[in-house]
Amino acid sequence: MKMQSKLFLTYLLISFLGLFIAGVLIYSSERKRSLTQLEKSIASQTQLLSETFADPLNANWEIVKADSLADELSQKIEGRITIINREGKVIADSYRSGEDLLLMENHSNRPEVISALQDTIGKSIRFSNTVKTDMLYLALPVKARGEIIGVARIALPLNELEHQRNRIIGIVFIGLLIAFIFSLVLSFGFTNAVTKPLRQMMQIGKRISQGDFTQKIRVRTKDEIGELSQILNQMSIELSRKIAQITEDKSQLQSILSSMTEGVLAVDHQGKVLLVNNALSKMFELDAFFYEKAHYEIIRDHDLNQFIREVLSTKEEKRKEISFFYPQERDFMIQSTLVERQKENAIFAVFVFHDITELKKLERIRKDFVANVSHELKTPLTSIKGFVEALQDGAIKNPEKSISFLSIISHHTDRMNKIISDLLQLSQIESKEFELKTEPFSLKEVIQEVVFALRSSADQKSQNLKIDVHLPDQKVLGDKYRINQALTNLVDNAIKYTPEKGNIKIQTQDKGNSIEIAVVDDGIGIPKKDLSRIFERFYTIDKARSRELGGTGLGLSIVRHIVEAHGSKVSVESEMGKGSRFSFALKKA
Repeated sequence: MKMQSKLFLTYLLISFLGLFIAGVLIYSSERKRSLTQLEKSIASQTQLLSETFADPLNANWEIVKADSLADELSQKIEGRITIINREGKVIADSYRSGEDLLLMENHSNRPEVISALQDTIGKSIRFSNTVKTDMLYLALPVKARGEIIGVARIALPLNELEHQRNRIIGIVFIGLLIAFIFSLVLSFGFTNAVTKPLRQMMQIGKRISQGDFTQKIRVRTKDEIGELSQILNQMSIELSRKIAQITEDKSQLQSILSSMTEGVLAVDHQGKVLLVNNALSKMFELDAFFYEKAHYEIIRDHDLNQFIREVLSTKEEKRKEISFFYPQERDFMIQSTLVERQKENAIFAVFVFHDITELKKLERIRKDFVANVSHELKTPLTSIKGFVEALQDGAIKNPEKSISFLSIISHHTDRMNKIISDLLQLSQIESKEFELKTEPFSLKEVIQEVVFALRSSADQKSQNLKIDVHLPDQKVLGDKYRINQALTNLVDNAIKYTPEKGNIKIQTQDKGNSIEIAVVDDGIGIPKKDLSRIFERFYTIDKARSRELGGTGLGLSIVRHIVEAHGSKVSVESEMGKGSRFSFALKKA
């Protein structure tokens, strides 16, 4: 129920009760006044009646004679007259006569008779079985020579009094109805005057709750409602300012968190999640419904959850490296920070996830590189040292052995020189100072130069080295020397890993804005498990075979860097026993 209805009904009920009580009091007062007047009017008549019947009672008149006198007097006063002797026997009654009079019951137990026999005025109002109506009885003692010899009683019906009472009720009811209608109007006006500013406050309060602080409450009264409106207006201004400040601070915080590449996770002292930034959501493919969930519900990793529990239990800031395998394999350095809440007397922890996957990868590459370089250089150095020692021990005196040993030393020296040369090239390509000399050049000419340089190697294995060039006059943009170097490495690899009498083909294909160059062979092929790693430094499928063929494990890595420097990507397709296809594209000039 609305407040206006409550106030209206309350005022209405108060008015109704007040008017009802007033009506009851008016009715009671008027009835009492009427009875008092009626009692006074018949008191003198009863006194006169007492004096009139003193002699008949004292002289023991006959009942008939006394009853006749009572009937005569009753007509004059328009009331019932009853004369009762001291024993309570009715000897005269204006309503009864003859046999009826003789059969009337003894009246000594009537309250008014009892009072009169005790020498006081007896009064009583009760229902009369004789006349079948409410009667007012007034009785006085009848005395002779100072002694009570009987009772004279006058009874008047209260019909007139009832009529008067009904008139009073009607007048009071009309008055109450008029007053009720008047109070109804006043109650409605008063409640409307009280609730109208409250309704205005409610409407503006709803707008404030929706973020609209432009509306102001306009109540010009000087009472409590006016003061309340001023307080609410001031509160709206302060609330608007506070929310604007909070929104700005939150926006700044959100911008900072959104721009961070590191993941951020905040949990309270119970381990419930308070905040997750976009970076962390993307890292672990989290949904948006994380607030107040337990940390182990959003990221299910034993090491991480144990680390979070350890930080919260010990209340110490720590850091830890953790490897994750879902949704992909990644390494993180997680740094924890504790923040104390003064109001709640509790702490919450912030965990920053630094992605060190690339650093770890580079670290592994560095270790592998050092190990591979050490291994690749140690093998020929060991051989060279061994043959030098053999020569020093006297083999130099044997011309055949010395020539053989020197040939092996020369071979290992060339291999070391090739490794160092490739490393220097790779280092140069990866350096910041590396720049391409981009210019238009004929792709066909570069392919012909590569084939001419490697023709003899292919002929030694009776291989068919073929050129399949479309659009022979088409020029491309790039560094001619570096493309020659990359293509030389691809063709050289194809020659090494293609058996005798195998086929090697260099082909081009128009791709719209670019030309695709591909080196295709029908050699031994590459296992699928190795395809993703063959462009890594020193990675070889069969190290012994690669070393035997003079490979350093750096050629494809050099190719990848040169092609990527041209804004392209080298692709490989291979099937064991059926050959391989290496390709990349260059923009048309």
